[in-house]
Amino acid sequence: MAEGYDVVCVGGGGAGIMAAVAAAEQGARVAVVSKEPVGYGNTRLAVGLMACSGLPGDTREAFIEDVLAGGEWLGDRRLVEALVDGAAEAAARLESFGHTFIRDSEGFLSQQAVTRAGGHSRSRTLRSSGIGIGLCQSLRAAVEKHGIGLYEDTLVSRLVKNEGRVCGIKALDLAEGREYVLGAKAVVLCTGGGGWLFYPQTSNARTATGDGYALAYEAGAELVDMEQVQAIPFAVTSPAAYRGLFCGEPALAGPYGRILNGDGDTILDGGINNMSRAAVVSRMAGEIVAGRVGPNGGLTLDLRPNLEHEDGLKARDRLREVGMFDVVLPAYGRKAYDWEEPWEVLPTVHFFMGGVRADQDGRTCVPGLFAAGEVMGGVHGGNRLGSVALTEIFVFGWRAGLAAAEYAGSSPAAEPAACLGDSGLYGRRGAIRPVTLVRRLQALLWEKAGLVRNREGLLDGLREIDAIEALAKTAGVSEKRVYNTEAADFLELGFMLTTARLVLTAALLREESRGAHLRGDFPASGGKDWQKNIILRRAEDGTVDCRMEVSRA
Repeated sequence: MAEGYDVVCVGGGGAGIMAAVAAAEQGARVAVVSKEPVGYGNTRLAVGLMACSGLPGDTREAFIEDVLAGGEWLGDRRLVEALVDGAAEAAARLESFGHTFIRDSEGFLSQQAVTRAGGHSRSRTLRSSGIGIGLCQSLRAAVEKHGIGLYEDTLVSRLVKNEGRVCGIKALDLAEGREYVLGAKAVVLCTGGGGWLFYPQTSNARTATGDGYALAYEAGAELVDMEQVQAIPFAVTSPAAYRGLFCGEPALAGPYGRILNGDGDTILDGGINNMSRAAVVSRMAGEIVAGRVGPNGGLTLDLRPNLEHEDGLKARDRLREVGMFDVVLPAYGRKAYDWEEPWEVLPTVHFFMGGVRADQDGRTCVPGLFAAGEVMGGVHGGNRLGSVALTEIFVFGWRAGLAAAEYAGSSPAAEPAACLGDSGLYGRRGAIRPVTLVRRLQALLWEKAGLVRNREGLLDGLREIDAIEALAKTAGVSEKRVYNTEAADFLELGFMLTTARLVLTAALLREESRGAHLRGDFPASGGKDWQKNIILRRAEDGTVDCRMEVSRA
């Protein structure tokens, strides 16, 4: 067994780094375990927009109500209050790491410096200098400063338990092909979401394969509202290599932009920038499912009307500053980038609102296990507002790190079971490659649980997951030890299958349309009668145990 730690943070994005720094500042021995270099992942892909509280013209109550209403009253008010109350401190902490937010000409975070992201009633979104890349450089510097142990290119395959509590992780060093156990008094899951389950129709990084959901589920944790998978409305449809790449949230439409279907009929005209992501996607989805689409299966985004108005031109220039639609230039050309000609867009899977159920400090129902960031559910309910993701990871990453350090300080070390040896992963004989099954699963998820779902499709999807699971047992992995991508694909396939089953199971149970979850056979909201959270947990016989609870909004 490798060296033991007080706290191990699984995931090297914003939540994992913040948790690690928080725990280290409490004197804990801390390690970060990450599938890729620390500071990469979806945090690095972000354009650096962060909702902040306490700004001029805003109130605490307005911010809280925006998040809860935007999530269609599925969010946990206690979590939302913690998010809002910690936002300003989180922004200041990031700047203490070396990151900078754009200010006005006098150096203040005034209304001239901030912007209003989709779904917000007030302007409360900070813009980053250096976007996600610069942000992550500051985060990595903070890790180095605190002497935190780094295990990069390392995939966590299992949470280790002893006498009912988590006491470490089993990991695979992809660089050397070595499996080992790290002991830990507390483990913080910060693995991000599962957007890669829907590839190529996703904006997410390659590593967002739902690992944390599966790890927590297998360890006995509860998961909440896994059916709520958000698509962001505007993504590139061509060329094929660019398909699914994010090119804008509702704010991109500016005050006068419009969306047309494949027949040339206008389905949304003006004011799109004030709508939530879920509302825009819902209107687009109806046209897409009906087949009224363009050459590449999408709809037309026409931003030319903005050029006729001063505030429309200002909106374009401000969006350019944050790089929100930079991908449009290489994908569609200069005229499209200048908003002088329309281009085709299609919603792309962007964010999991559901996830591991935890309290304000990231505590799960499993002793020793904490969660923060996108892997944690309960904050956003049925829809995440624009720019709140960074706020969430930095607020709850810090809180979870503090709580994990406190727990570790009062807990004795527990020796992981000696039976956790080599899994026999390398040299598996099989007739099928894991990645073949991964691609099959991804196509299934987009078809059966993408924009619009129905009972028949979800049941078909669950049966197909059973079939893929059976085939996965026959998948082969080569004997090569150094950076064997088949080994990583095999382990990730297992995580993806578990997460996919949870998503489809929850989607089948929610017999209404709410937030990001759209049912073709239940197109209306169920109102207050369905203002409930769907809770999933692994039963003793290995099946999914399901129940519903009234929302804490």
